[in-house]
Amino acid sequence: MRRVPLLLVLVALGGCGGSSAKPKTTSAAPAKRLSVVILGESHRPVVGRKWHYEVRVTAGGKPVSCRIHLQFLFSGAPVGEVGRHVLADGVWRETFGVGANPPFPPAARGQSLVLEATATRPGYRSGHAGWPVVPR
Repeated sequence: MRRVPLLLVLVALGGCGGSSAKPKTTSAAPAKRLSVVILGESHRPVVGRKWHYEVRVTAGGKPVSCRIHLQFLFSGAPVGEVGRHVLADGVWRETFGVGANPPFPPAARGQSLVLEATATRPGYRSGHAGWPVVPR
């Protein structure tokens, strides 16, 4: 009598654990990647003066609405938050040294920085771009 419940437990446990069967693959296409391009006025902005740049985000060659995060990096580490923005038409334009956007400070002179843009949108793979600058 005791063997029947023990046998049932062993059979049940035998079905647990790993399997050598290959996982099922889905036929869904991989998500499109967002393409990000930064165009700056120059790679050598002048400290204390205006400097204009533009970020364009596309998917499949067409502008796409998305969110972007902009920051300055020094040796790969974030050192300056530029901002987070929502793009309705896939384009962001901004000028440092105008209005609430301060120009490059004197402490930035001669420092190798990278303006980094990261674009995200649900259903898409994020895109990244960098624009190296050395303020003078």
